[in-house]
Amino acid sequence: MKKRFLSVLLPAFFAFCGPARAAGDSPANALLVVPSEQTVFDKKFQDFLEKNGAKLLHSHPPSVFVGYIPRELDKQLKETYGALVYRDRVDDWSSFARYGESAVFAVNAWNKRFVEDPPEAPLIVSSQVQQAGRGGDALMLTWNDVMKASSYRLQISADEAFATLALDTVLARNNYRLIPAFWKDGVYYWRVAGVLTLNTGEAKEGAFSESYSFAVSKPSRAAAPKLGAPPLPGKNKFKGKPLSWASPVSFKYYRLQLSETADFKAPLLDVFTDTCAYKLSGLPVKRDTPYYMRVMGSDGAAAGDWSGVSEIIVETPGPIAGDMRRLKRNAK
Repeated sequence: MKKRFLSVLLPAFFAFCGPARAAGDSPANALLVVPSEQTVFDKKFQDFLEKNGAKLLHSHPPSVFVGYIPRELDKQLKETYGALVYRDRVDDWSSFARYGESAVFAVNAWNKRFVEDPPEAPLIVSSQVQQAGRGGDALMLTWNDVMKASSYRLQISADEAFATLALDTVLARNNYRLIPAFWKDGVYYWRVAGVLTLNTGEAKEGAFSESYSFAVSKPSRAAAPKLGAPPLPGKNKFKGKPLSWASPVSFKYYRLQLSETADFKAPLLDVFTDTCAYKLSGLPVKRDTPYYMRVMGSDGAAAGDWSGVSEIIVETPGPIAGDMRRLKRNAK
């Protein structure tokens, strides 16, 4: 009878706890324990929560709740109502056992939030950009490997506030080789964030690192014919091999962009290479889905024009010849 009484009254309790802000603006930030059942349904307690902008979003009757609670209420909730507010991972579950299985379930669900939180921002290995490549005409940006990061997002801007971006790309590794020949002279700022794949399969981006700068200052170049653009077919398909392109001119470096849209306003991939190919392994590229690709060449001192846009599809690889696991499955 008591459980039925609680189940009837709990909706009424939540009705009293209307938020000061919309629910979408008040994400859960606290686990609340109210030891006394009488307090849960006390009109003064309900009014206190409502007037101070608290919002209880999930109940685990009779005593545990998850919701949005302003931090300044923690002390008063404890002193006036004997309620405890948890904001971090709960390591000691023993104190929750007295409130029943529902409370233990609540703690388990609450702790999973912290497992799925993105890791801390990457740390830049060195604020001094390293020279790399043929004759030191490339720059290497490097940062530490973030635990559980499946990829990284790198941003480069001529604006210290990153209001506009000169480059925004996803990378599988914790370094990036940049070719100054493709850039105008000036000072640029860069930062990087880890992209974590949660247990739900959702990709969640962590915080950006501190920003660092590098300068591009190329020597003056004698008058020379303008570099052309690598020719790309209007459409192409790749199956079980890297992206590749043919070029009648032997450029020293290439800049490759891959985008979900033909206008390249927000490229998924923006990288440099010294070959006519680039591996996509480890990057969030969907199979059998149309993408758009373009390439620009450089002789190491200046860059040419962008190629035409090529619509491409990265096809799902076929079965591996002699794959014993597949043969066993087919034999069943």
